[in-house]
Amino acid sequence: MNTTCVIQAIAGLAVTLVVAVSATARQSTPAVPFPEGFRSWQLVRSTVVGPESPTFAKRGGIHHYYANPEALEGYRTGAFPNGSVIVDEAVSTKAGEGHGVGMLFEADRRFLDVMVKNDAVFAATGGWGYEHFDSTTATPSLSQAERTACSECHARSKTDHVFTKLR
Repeated sequence: MNTTCVIQAIAGLAVTLVVAVSATARQSTPAVPFPEGFRSWQLVRSTVVGPESPTFAKRGGIHHYYANPEALEGYRTGAFPNGSVIVDEAVSTKAGEGHGVGMLFEADRRFLDVMVKNDAVFAATGGWGYEHFDSTTATPSLSQAERTACSECHARSKTDHVFTKLR
């Protein structure tokens, strides 16, 4: 009877250890870094999310998509190599005044969304890491659940998890 209790205790400890290690491994996936100098990269395209869009409250404004040289290769070939970085810079808009009446201008940055391709580090999410940076801060803000949600949505893309097309 005593031996049975010891075996059950060891088995329970082993299961707890495996769960703890798994949780730590999931949490230790590195955050995607802030892409310093991204505005010097190739502008892939710009889009506008207007007030009629159901996502306007969260994503409204002008979106500029930038790609580093590795990502440009992916846009051209359809297969993004490791090291590819794609940035979605979302900026607010403001109505023009004076000679700009009837025109829409960029205002402050709302957020920056970043995708980084690294098959080894982000194997669980199709080789891509995702991050969100609010306003002008360089501090990552996505939870692991939000990164997973990004991955699940981008997995629906027909081109290696990337929705934008090179203009």
